[in-house]
Amino acid sequence: MTYFNSKLDYKTLSLIEEQLRQEKLLYKKYLNYAEMCYDSELKNLCYNASKRHKRNYKKVLNYLINSR
Repeated sequence: MTYFNSKLDYKTLSLIEEQLRQEKLLYKKYLNYAEMCYDSELKNLCYNASKRHKRNYKKVLNYLINSR
């Protein structure tokens, strides 16, 4: 996923793209962990972590889009 933005240099864009990949991966992992858990407290912990990483992903993506 590559975005061109004249306001951001190549290195910054690369770092943002890596952050997006990591947030997406963590969102998916924690959601998967939540689905595998039987303990309700652990399930909630994993589910909340997945929501947090999804929110982070959206924030980083919005930053990238709005910095055009």
